[in-house]
Amino acid sequence: MRCQQGRLRKDGSLTLSIPEAGRIRDLALEAGFARAGFVDPNALAGRGEPTRANADELEWSRVRPQEWKESASILVCCLSCHRPEPADLSTPDDPHGLIAPFARRNFYKTANRKMRLVLTRLEDELGIPRKTVRIFCNSRMPEKPLCVAAGLAWPGTNGLCIAPGLGSLFVIAGAVIPRAFPDASARAEPPVENHCGSCRRCIQACPTGAIVAPGCVDRSRCLQGMAADPCVLDSDVMEKWGTRLYGCQDCQSVCPHNRDLREETPAAVGEIGPSISLRWFLTLDSRRVAELFHGTAMGLSWISKEALVRNALVAAGNSRARALRECVAPFVKSASPVLSAAASWALERMTGA
Repeated sequence: MRCQQGRLRKDGSLTLSIPEAGRIRDLALEAGFARAGFVDPNALAGRGEPTRANADELEWSRVRPQEWKESASILVCCLSCHRPEPADLSTPDDPHGLIAPFARRNFYKTANRKMRLVLTRLEDELGIPRKTVRIFCNSRMPEKPLCVAAGLAWPGTNGLCIAPGLGSLFVIAGAVIPRAFPDASARAEPPVENHCGSCRRCIQACPTGAIVAPGCVDRSRCLQGMAADPCVLDSDVMEKWGTRLYGCQDCQSVCPHNRDLREETPAAVGEIGPSISLRWFLTLDSRRVAELFHGTAMGLSWISKEALVRNALVAAGNSRARALRECVAPFVKSASPVLSAAASWALERMTGA
C-alpha cells in the first residue's frame, strides 16, 4: 500500500511529514544499517570555502546545493565493518600480507545492496520512485562531512568519523531523496559531541606522521593513500610499511573508541580474509591478481594491481623470510620501475645487506 502524506508544493513536489521521516530511518535500520539520519542540502549552502588543507573539509567543494532541487533531503547511514577475527593467518614458513579490516569484505557493495532494499520499500510504502533517488557509497560525495552533519558521528582527530557504538569501523552510504521535510528536527539528529578531547594516540601511532594536526591528514604521507598508488616508494616508507598487502589502520587500532565494539555486519560479499600468503600471491600474473580481487573491496578500479604486487614485495622484504627470495627475485628484472625497485629493496632486506 502506497502512502503519500505531506504537503504538495507549487512546483508539484511533495514535503514529507515527520512520521514519514521516522519511517525512512526505520527502513534503513531494518535493512541492517547501524545508524541513520538526515541532512538538508539547503543547509549546506551556508558553508564557506575550506579554510585549511584538510581532505575532509575539501570534500565540501564537491557539493553544490544550489544545483539540487529545493525539495530534497539526504539520507545518511552507517554500516559496521567491525568483525572479531585474527589479524594474521601467517605461519612461520608461510608469511602473509595483511589486509586492513575495512577491505577484508566488500562492505561498500553490501551497503549499496542494503540501500537498494531501502529504496524498494520507499517506493512501495511512500510512493517515491526508485529512479528518482540517487545512492552514494565510497563516492565523490562528501560522505564523512555529511555523516557529521546528520548527527551520526563526530570528526575524529585521525581524520575519520567516529560514531557512538561503532568507533571509526564503519562505512558510509546514503541517498539523495527528492522530497523535503517540513521540520528541521525531522532532518537531522542533534550534533554528536566530540569525545576525542586531548587524546593524541592516533597521531603518535601513525607510522609516517601523516596526521599533521588534529583532523588534518596529509594524504601524500598516508600509507593507506599509497597502498593503491603505483609509485616508487622511498626506502624509509618501505621500512615502515611492515607486512601490509593493503590498507593501514594503525590510527584506528589505538583509538579507545574502537574497543569493545559489539555492532557488526553478519554477512558481506567479496570476502578475502585478514591476510594472504605472500609466496602464493607473488606467483600470480596480473590477470590472476585481477580475478582474485574481482568483486571485492580491493578490486575497485582505482586500486592499482601493480601497486598491490609492489606492496607484496615490500611486505616480503619486511618479513625477512629467506624462503620468499625465489618469489621476489624475478621482479628485479621487471620492466616496471615500481616493481623492480621494490624487489631490489626486498632482497637486500632479506639478505641483511
